[in-house]
Amino acid sequence: MLAQIVADTLGVPYEAVDVNAADTDQVPDSGPTVASRTCMVVGRMLERCALEMRERLGGLSPRDYWRKHGPFVVTKQYEKPPEIVWDETTYVGDAYGSYGWACDVVELEVDPQTWEVRPVKLTTVHEIGKAIHPMLAIGQIEGGTAQGLGWALLEDVVMRDGRMVNNTFTNYIVPTTLDTPAMDVVIVEHPYKHGPYGAKGVGEMPIDGPAPAVVNALRHAGFDLREIPATPEKLMSCSSR
Repeated sequence: MLAQIVADTLGVPYEAVDVNAADTDQVPDSGPTVASRTCMVVGRMLERCALEMRERLGGLSPRDYWRKHGPFVVTKQYEKPPEIVWDETTYVGDAYGSYGWACDVVELEVDPQTWEVRPVKLTTVHEIGKAIHPMLAIGQIEGGTAQGLGWALLEDVVMRDGRMVNNTFTNYIVPTTLDTPAMDVVIVEHPYKHGPYGAKGVGEMPIDGPAPAVVNALRHAGFDLREIPATPEKLMSCSSR
């Protein structure tokens, strides 16, 4: 995704851009790598770097410029939007310049004999500003949504004497392709002016919506569920039938 931003801004093929591993021996420690922050903040800095590089190239290709003048470095630092005011001491103000939005709708079936829940179809809509790399964005949404379904239906942490006793994949159940329903992924784009090409990022959103959607669907079916995962034992104990 970062390479795509640089390639598009410079007007060079995607394959012409190499992405190096982060090394704090070369750049200052800018904090954690946390999902949307990478696309919106780092992506915007790279877009600004590429814009300056394009101007300095003066119409030459990067290869031709390097042959004639040698390499050069462009460095940019994140610039907080001027309308965003945040007090780190009092925690008053706007901590974030923009927000992404998402909505999940899930259709599911409950086996009246085994009390097992099977999601049949899931529609997930994400407003992410701009999809820099649509295929990667859809893949991230699908993966996070599947993980969210696991949280909602399967992943039950069992603690005993202060330790997790089901700490292997033989007894801690995660969703597989057989547990994942057909997904209809919809990306809505309302560009954010301070993000690269308008991007806000996808980040954590895909995992947030599936569990509330599952719980609401089960409540609609008559199950007064108050905790997840919605295991057969929990559904049997809270059924209104």
